[in-house]
Amino acid sequence: MEFYAINLLYFIIVIPIILIAYPILSKLCKEDRHLLIIIALSLLLFSVRFVLIFFQETIGIMPYLVEDIVFYSLLMVFGVVITLFFTFKIENTTLEEIGGKVEDVKKSIFYGLIGLIPLLFLLPLIVMLANIQISLDITSGKIIVAISFTVLAAVYEEIMFRGIIQNHINELTNEKEVQTILFTALVFTVTHLFYLPFIGFGIFYIFVFIMALLLSLLRIKADLLACAILHGGIVFILIIFV
Repeated sequence: MEFYAINLLYFIIVIPIILIAYPILSKLCKEDRHLLIIIALSLLLFSVRFVLIFFQETIGIMPYLVEDIVFYSLLMVFGVVITLFFTFKIENTTLEEIGGKVEDVKKSIFYGLIGLIPLLFLLPLIVMLANIQISLDITSGKIIVAISFTVLAAVYEEIMFRGIIQNHINELTNEKEVQTILFTALVFTVTHLFYLPFIGFGIFYIFVFIMALLLSLLRIKADLLACAILHGGIVFILIIFV
């Protein structure tokens, strides 16, 4: 396990960005200006992720992460807190209204697991093109980091993207499913720019886009629980075996 105190500087940089952005977003949300909300929130989420690349020597970068369990545990808590605060206080909505209402738990779990299948079929291609070294050395530090990212993927990213942003895009497209799915997937992929390495014909970004399409479709056909299972599941698998 590793610990780099300099990684804590990440929070010192990002928190002021959030404190500046939230009043702006709060005002936009009150006026129901969907396009501006999408742009502003996407820029914020991109910025929060972009700052991570300046710490890549001490936190690692996808797919190889340093086992700094202090940083990633704090990042998990940080992501969940800002997500819930934004949802309840800025967006002024509830989890049920953005897809968190689960009508059938078994159906949601089933859909989430089924959605994993096409992504798992893509993994050998990613391993080959990105020259990933599969590791069976599963340490306690790696498990903690994997769990932290799983929670971030399932809670932070799914509520922010498939919950809030997809809702606003759905309003803009007059509930046209294909357009909603496509635009949400594009936004999600763009916010990952620079965070993922540009290798193997852009295989990481192709993978993220395909995953985002599946997640947006799941959000429409099921709920956020199904999305959380799919997203959290694939992230856990990617981290634990690399």
